[in-house]
Amino acid sequence: MTEAARQYADALFQVVKKHDKLEDTLTEFNEVLQAVESVENFDDFMTNPRISKNTRLEAVKSAFKDVNPYLRNLILILTEKSRTVLLPSIKDEFELLYDEFNNQARVTVESIYELSTEELDKLGKIFIAKTGYEKLLITNKINKSLIGGFRVLIGSKVYDESILSQLNVIRNRFKRIKNN
Repeated sequence: MTEAARQYADALFQVVKKHDKLEDTLTEFNEVLQAVESVENFDDFMTNPRISKNTRLEAVKSAFKDVNPYLRNLILILTEKSRTVLLPSIKDEFELLYDEFNNQARVTVESIYELSTEELDKLGKIFIAKTGYEKLLITNKINKSLIGGFRVLIGSKVYDESILSQLNVIRNRFKRIKNN
């Protein structure tokens, strides 16, 4: 499913980039997913064989009539092919393409307490210099198991400056010394 989501996202990305609608589409995509998630039994409605494809298509046209035509067409294609379940994955892939295009990354900073705006800005500057991104979109997540310090997650990379990590390093050193 990931490959299909990537292909749909790439097709949408190329079209909206060509028409200078990247920002609008990302905003609307988030709104579409919120709307879909708020509708109880949406997936059941979209996959129920007793409901005709035309009924589903008309419901989608009506519900998303104000969405930009490129995103609406994607939703209609997914409805036609009974693949609306891919919407969240397509949005995630679209967001990755958007971030790459804008040389930015979404970052999670884990800490034992909520960091101030100033602390997050300082970390942001450090990691902009370290990664080469122009912009970091930082989310702070509380993780009491770290004991102290912080952990920064950027894509698949983890920068761990937590006390828990340092304690694990010390424990592993002792294990190696004991085994020698």
